[in-house]
Amino acid sequence: MTLDVIVFLNVRTWLGQTETGEPLPALMLTYPAKPAEDVDPGVVEDVMRRVAVSLGAAPAGTPVPEVGVRLGVRGVDALMWFPGCAYALKIARPDWVRALAGCGRALLEVGLDELSTVASVAEVDEYRRSAHELGRMHLALADVGRRPSGGAA
Repeated sequence: MTLDVIVFLNVRTWLGQTETGEPLPALMLTYPAKPAEDVDPGVVEDVMRRVAVSLGAAPAGTPVPEVGVRLGVRGVDALMWFPGCAYALKIARPDWVRALAGCGRALLEVGLDELSTVASVAEVDEYRRSAHELGRMHLALADVGRRPSGGAA
């Protein structure tokens, strides 16, 4: 994963639940749609598939892989590491980071299509539902821990 892709990603977080009702922090990465910019959907999909592969995520509808440590907590911020990359994605959402630290893991979702950075909650919910149904969402369960060797400092 390259720095330009990492800083470009659109990040959304929320607190979801496991099938047994336990809290589970969730983080969704998408390609940010820009109103005045026409982007080839094939380019968007290619970039987001590379993100999904780098995180070890699998298509929705298949077993969700446990990908090991991909997240770390530093104070009120979290870092998400991409294997073999010298950079990390900083997540500065204190309430979500507290929940992440308490749970010790998170659900990662990678959408293969554009989503506006100003999408409403209803639009995000529709994007997620549609992406899951159409196999356009990739998922992984990531643990919280210390930086894996070869990752971001």
